Amino acid sequence: MVTLQPIVFEQVETLSFRQIDQLNSLTKGASFKLFKTYQRNLLEGRDYFYLPQEQYAQLLDALKRTEQIYASTVHLVLLTRQGYSQLQILSAQGGPQNTAGDTDAGADDGAGESPARLN
Repeated sequence: MVTLQPIVFEQVETLSFRQIDQLNSLTKGASFKLFKTYQRNLLEGRDYFYLPQEQYAQLLDALKRTEQIYASTVHLVLLTRQGYSQLQILSAQGGPQNTAGDTDAGADDGAGESPARLN
């Protein structure tokens, strides 16, 4: 079993997409695609935190050095326990998904692929 050190942000234990990929034996980017698929069902500040590189460059650099996030990470999303649990439920049920208009332009949203499932 994989054991990961949570990333504490604003006194909340969170996981990065890299950690979630590792925890679930998923390929790089699979948890990001899953997040993008179900993002509209999640609430920022409760289920996840969005950390833009401009404001959190030092934290991102530190997390890259400790390999808690992917080296290619530009803007960081950290999932809380509640957000991770919600993604597990949604991926298992095939819950409501974002439509193409709800995803960021240019983001790899996995169109044409079924989203991964979280264990």
